[in-house]
Amino acid sequence: MKAQARRVPNVRGEGERLRQEILHAATRILEETGREDALSLRGVAREVGISAPSVYLHFKDKTELVSTVLDAAYGALAESMGKAGETAARDGASPWERITATVTAFRRFAVDKPRRYRLMFSLEYEPRPRPSTDDEPLDTVLGAWADAVDRYLAAVSPDRRPEAEVLGIHIWTALHGQLVLWRTLPTRFGDSEDILVELEQSLLRRLLPDPDQH
Repeated sequence: MKAQARRVPNVRGEGERLRQEILHAATRILEETGREDALSLRGVAREVGISAPSVYLHFKDKTELVSTVLDAAYGALAESMGKAGETAARDGASPWERITATVTAFRRFAVDKPRRYRLMFSLEYEPRPRPSTDDEPLDTVLGAWADAVDRYLAAVSPDRRPEAEVLGIHIWTALHGQLVLWRTLPTRFGDSEDILVELEQSLLRRLLPDPDQH
């Protein structure tokens, strides 16, 4: 049996780096398997090259480790969407171009990082009681959609701003469905993203007020 490589102990100040290595290892395992039950703290420790008890210095259990992985992924997607809209605004884009930039960022994340996207939205969880908390990791992404739609409505149709969150949910779920179909029915949709762009524009025009009429 191949001996496990010994890790050089961290010097002071490197604890955060080890924590990130644990997160990266857990992310790789979850992305490759798509199942929470395929992840174990012992397996993560083996991949990083540390003892299993060392993982507990950073995460109290597997549930916390998985939640942290997902929180980071959702946060990265929300940040990408937010930055896309902000960059478009700084470049003098119209409200429609800003919301389109946000949608494009969402698609780019899903297409460029397919394993990460599947991990975020298709992970098979182990059975366990749902925690009694109001915090939901997906709220980070929902917030990004609600903010993007709210900014659009503020510029185009202020009286509809109370609908921002609901419209954000509709846009998000519809785009997700389009992406899933695009991947699972290649003979129908083809490999090109052009069809996704067309569907995105059609969806936005059906759900959002027309900027040319306000």
